[in-house]
Amino acid sequence: MEQYQLEQIIIISRHGIRTALPETLRFLQTVTPKSWPQWDCKPGYLTTRGGTLESFFGAYFRKWLLQQKFDISPDKVFVYANSLQRTVATAQYFTLGAFPGCDITIHHKYPIERMDPIFNPCVRNASSLFKQQVIHDLKHYTGSSDLIEQLDKKLTPAYELLAEILDYRHSKCYQKYQCEFTKLPTTFDLIINEEPKIRGALAFGTAVVDALTLQYYSGFKHQDNAWGMINSFQHRAMLANIKNQYINLLFKSPILANHIAKPLITFINQMMQQKQHPLVLLVGHDCNIASIMGALGFKDYQLPEQIEETPIGGKLVLQRWRNLQDQQSYFKAEYFYQTIEQLHLASELSLNHPARHITLELNGLQTNGQGLYPWSEFKERIMKYLTGVTFEL
Repeated sequence: MEQYQLEQIIIISRHGIRTALPETLRFLQTVTPKSWPQWDCKPGYLTTRGGTLESFFGAYFRKWLLQQKFDISPDKVFVYANSLQRTVATAQYFTLGAFPGCDITIHHKYPIERMDPIFNPCVRNASSLFKQQVIHDLKHYTGSSDLIEQLDKKLTPAYELLAEILDYRHSKCYQKYQCEFTKLPTTFDLIINEEPKIRGALAFGTAVVDALTLQYYSGFKHQDNAWGMINSFQHRAMLANIKNQYINLLFKSPILANHIAKPLITFINQMMQQKQHPLVLLVGHDCNIASIMGALGFKDYQLPEQIEETPIGGKLVLQRWRNLQDQQSYFKAEYFYQTIEQLHLASELSLNHPARHITLELNGLQTNGQGLYPWSEFKERIMKYLTGVTFEL
């Protein structure tokens, strides 16, 4: 890569470690007779550990950028976050690590705790026709004639493990539905200005798994994380796959991804066209990253030493490189993330103990010998997406 110069980088980051969301905390009381351990800050907020890990990530990213001979002058960076505490605070801690001693402005549109439309994965068309198209697409995506029947069958071992951990048979939820966790009834709906809504084992399992995973990342004592009943990486990965499939279904399946990602991809396209800020940091959510992946046709991928496909604090990094010999521009995308143990142990990052990152691939496009895509072809894909033109995947 010596003949290439990194010219622009756009980071789409998921927020760092947070507490369980308010609606999740209310729900958690109904799926188990057991008592949940308490968090040390408000529901849905970035935790102290989450902030520390983001500052570690920022410091590592600074070193990585310097290694690429990239200009990291503070006036070259633009930071924009969703208007929630966990996203704004993530941006603050990351820039604290990446630009120590510098006053980097964290832009956000609204007062804290109001969703910004750019990051809001909401439905903007709730017509019956659009809903029919989405349901047909989801059935095709899951290979099921009954929306997610095949997906639920695939996840049955994970559901059963979760039910055992929760002692679900003695919960209020069991008393209400009078059925096993694996048989919870599935419903799906699209409501204007709200996220796509699915109910049933997949959604219930996602809420619980999110809380258990956050407990582990937060360094809870073994007996306080899933009441000491998860004892292997394999079991954590099995449970995390419930949430992975939920995110993929609602935010990565073609029609919903195309629909939901448009405001953010429009904003990213604007950032790519302007020259004032070669480094752009956008802080949002896992659904933002998943919908971008689905809308732009990224291939499926695996993150070694992680259990989440869009892990907490993970970063989709879009890069523009210039070939110094022929002056042509090229595109590369990588996923930067911390491993499950780096998060659990609150490990400091360095070039010797780095964050992990993998190179992402695009369906339907060919790379050169250096693993780079012609920038013109990537830009054409974005323009086709924004103008509603179908492209081959």
